Amino acid sequence: YLHGDVIPDEKIRFQLPNLDETLKPLFSVRGIQPFHDFPEGPDWWNSDDYKAIFSQLPKLRMNFFGLHTYPEGSVGPEPTVWIGMEKDHNKNGTVGFSYPARHFTTSNITGSWGYRNRKTGDYSFGADQLFERDDFGADYMKGMNPWPKLSVEQSNELFNRVGSLLNEVFSYAKNMGIQTCIGTEIPLVIPGPVQDRLESAGQDPDNPGVISDLYESMFKRIIQTHPLDYYWFWTPEGWTWKGNTKEQIEKTKNDMAAAIAAANNVQAPFTLATCGWVLGPKQDRSMFDKFLPKEMPISCINREVGFTPVETGFSEVKNRPKWAIPWLEDDPAMIIPQLWAGRMRKDAADALIYGCTGLIGIHWRTRILGPNISALAKAAWEQEAWNPSFGDPSREKSDKSRDLTVEEFYNDWAFTQFGREAADPIAEIFIRLDGSSEIQEKNPRKSNLPRPSDWNKGPGGIFPDSRKWEEVSPEYDFILEIEKLRPHVFGKGNLERFDYWLNNFRYMKAIGRFNCTLQEMIEKMNKVKEENDPQLRKNLVQKLVLPIRKRQMAELEEIHKYLLATVNTTGGLGVVANWQQHNIPMHIDPISKELKAISGKDLPEDAMPSKKYPGKVRMFVPTIRTCLEAGEPLHLKIILLGDKSRKAFLYWKPIGENNFEKLKLTYVERGVYRVTIPSEAITEDFEYYIQMITMKNETLVFPVTAPKINQTIVVF
Repeated sequence: YLHGDVIPDEKIRFQLPNLDETLKPLFSVRGIQPFHDFPEGPDWWNSDDYKAIFSQLPKLRMNFFGLHTYPEGSVGPEPTVWIGMEKDHNKNGTVGFSYPARHFTTSNITGSWGYRNRKTGDYSFGADQLFERDDFGADYMKGMNPWPKLSVEQSNELFNRVGSLLNEVFSYAKNMGIQTCIGTEIPLVIPGPVQDRLESAGQDPDNPGVISDLYESMFKRIIQTHPLDYYWFWTPEGWTWKGNTKEQIEKTKNDMAAAIAAANNVQAPFTLATCGWVLGPKQDRSMFDKFLPKEMPISCINREVGFTPVETGFSEVKNRPKWAIPWLEDDPAMIIPQLWAGRMRKDAADALIYGCTGLIGIHWRTRILGPNISALAKAAWEQEAWNPSFGDPSREKSDKSRDLTVEEFYNDWAFTQFGREAADPIAEIFIRLDGSSEIQEKNPRKSNLPRPSDWNKGPGGIFPDSRKWEEVSPEYDFILEIEKLRPHVFGKGNLERFDYWLNNFRYMKAIGRFNCTLQEMIEKMNKVKEENDPQLRKNLVQKLVLPIRKRQMAELEEIHKYLLATVNTTGGLGVVANWQQHNIPMHIDPISKELKAISGKDLPEDAMPSKKYPGKVRMFVPTIRTCLEAGEPLHLKIILLGDKSRKAFLYWKPIGENNFEKLKLTYVERGVYRVTIPSEAITEDFEYYIQMITMKNETLVFPVTAPKINQTIVVF
């Protein structure tokens, strides 16, 4: 999986497998497209996070990794691609003039999808312990404040840091046989400071020749900075929601021509491609195929955040590479589990029917998407067993449903995750929960799994639910079925994976209950506001509102109890930030101010979000490397929730040896610890585990199966 590997709790009887096997993929390009703009995704990845993912992709038989770059406006500009003049970058790829750019940190959120700036130290329910600094984000974003008033020097430093990062991680990807891709939206959005610089030099930013010169400069800087296999041009997001004009089409065509000329002039070693929210203009989705060079791949993500099937216009694109990009998850429901294995199969089947040569999944998070990622990866190689239209290219689509069968998929997945004893009944539950019951060309977005989250001024929003909880509660009865199966799950690894999913579902249910209480709060607050007499309003607050408010805080605590029990990746950390800087500020903070204004005093302690951590003591490693290049150290970040450590050590040894060496963990801040095995000490494949003894004398280990089954690292 993207987040790591699943190792059986017990030894499997060893026998030599049949190694005489030849397979050919159904799609030559197979991979992922992690999307920048939210903390749940690559905005919070450092070099080890990228390398951890790149180590897993070949195991999934994938070979592609692509990134989108937002332009100036809304969350952009992002620092993945530098835009500027030839004179403003050096031969080593460093830049001498640039503009304020960003990826998400907890303190640069102005204009960013409904989030509010907040120090992680002010997070509630013990969530502050997850973060070692208040201004949290990727390491290259350290010191990049105040946004957006970065100096030229700061901006240069940011682009140089990101360039260095991409050089390191894309070189690693190249060694792994993974093709890399970055790109910008088209027509090119020139950042304001660059426009000013062009005009001061007597150049018109709207002139096609100037735009071609900018592309030449951008491409040269990429060549000087890091390896790259593809550079893609994204049609703007507005083209999917608002359509496009003929003038926009013409400008886009001119821009593409300028970019193609620029790539030819600099003899770019990478291939140009297209992508975007649509395959092409609404007038003709296959229009780009009619004028772009045939070596350029054409691609797009599914519309309606994945609820719409693969673009049918792919069938009209002929004699060129074309990549379908299904949604492994959608950002409207970013904070909850999403099960789309059947939809991944359906999209892969349709992509095959349309003659696509690439199958790529768009996503933000990793571990929670395990079934979806696995289904997509396997569908890129084999479909005959479950695709009703396999081998029949005359069929326009695989069938009428939005999902294809997943019975044997979840039977295998559940056996792998939870062991033999409980696999079948668990699989049956996941089969019921996966996918949706119908094709949905338009909203509402429905799924068989309850969906208590959707877009609300930002990703992973929550909404007041006008239904009574007694009406909503039966949607979550499947959790009772899962809970009854826990005694039949054996082995520490199997139990850890079982509890991960069980707590995720309990967390969803807690959100569903909280949404109903949100509606109750709104109704009672409306009654308070209807009263004109100040004293009577105070009385109504005490009688009607505060009891609900206290219940609301207890429910919010329960949400975080289960959420914090599941956090074990950077994506999970991002979900926590979503609650603390999006949902709580939207739904809790405004009413807190109103109640204080009415009552004239602070709210009682139990009517405000608590700082106390509500869960069990736990320890985890958010980034798990499974491979290292020779000469590379192993850096580990370890997070402890619910207590302080009295003793904390890493134990490691070459695989096959008997004696472990020991390294003491270094305390950083709050619940964060670090340790490094230096490169000079690493000469061969090795295994390690971490042991912590807390102040309450609880012993915690990572992985949970240690020291019997440890984390292994392959050195290559």
